[in-house]
Amino acid sequence: MLTARPTVLRSWWLLLVAGGSGVLLAVNAAGVVEKKAPPDMVEIPGGKVAIGSRQSDGIVGLQIGVDEFPQWETVLMPFYLDRYEVTNDQYSAFLKATGRPLPRDEKDPDYFRWEGPTPPPGQGNHPVMYVNWYDADAYCRWEDKRLPTEEEWELAARGTDGRLWPWGSEFDAKKCNVNETGLKWTTPVGSFPAGVSPYGVYDLCGNVIEWTASWYQPYPGSKLKRAAYGEKYKVIRGGAWALPYEPWSRSASRGFAQPPDYKHRSVGFRCAQDVKK
Repeated sequence: MLTARPTVLRSWWLLLVAGGSGVLLAVNAAGVVEKKAPPDMVEIPGGKVAIGSRQSDGIVGLQIGVDEFPQWETVLMPFYLDRYEVTNDQYSAFLKATGRPLPRDEKDPDYFRWEGPTPPPGQGNHPVMYVNWYDADAYCRWEDKRLPTEEEWELAARGTDGRLWPWGSEFDAKKCNVNETGLKWTTPVGSFPAGVSPYGVYDLCGNVIEWTASWYQPYPGSKLKRAAYGEKYKVIRGGAWALPYEPWSRSASRGFAQPPDYKHRSVGFRCAQDVKK
């Protein structure tokens, strides 16, 4: 498994892994055992959540933009989500362990060239890209995790107060890495602390747009008919360094769905995990 970033326990003096289940238990100074999120993951509380956009949110989606309507409610179980996007270094360990094909642009293999399972110099802590849905799914399973659903992803990005971006309802190019930010490439994960989500998740607005587990389907109550609906395309969420902020970077935007074998220099992922009892 991957080497986790150092975790400071502060008031916790003992950390246990319960029975090999992956549940982290921390014992505080009073001797009380409490569950902790796995390293570099955050717990997103479950409950009733609103998904999608309201007419009052203004222009949404691509072109007619009605695939975010109507806003609907669902109940989500608590889950863990990676605090950061999966990096090239993390994916490199996966490649070395599994021999999976390298992430590369098939049309221009020299554009971003890996030397075997080693990423280009200086790119280790940048998010991995040029991975299709099958690659992302396989990595998460290798980590004993899974891809988040689009509803889980949206909740983690916007919280429950209806905000349009992780930090609020006014866009700010200084809080995420999108085309308008002007950096013209990915940044190391976690580079925009001012753009963190309500639950402490980074880069849900930009850097790379992210695969989810969900097929592109109409929302409950929608009368929209699209040939793309069905089990053909997987929903990809969030903005990216190469994409304009509108509409891609809004937390509710679902205008980008692609076949599972799609690869691109702006597409990466992060993993989720069920909260185990």
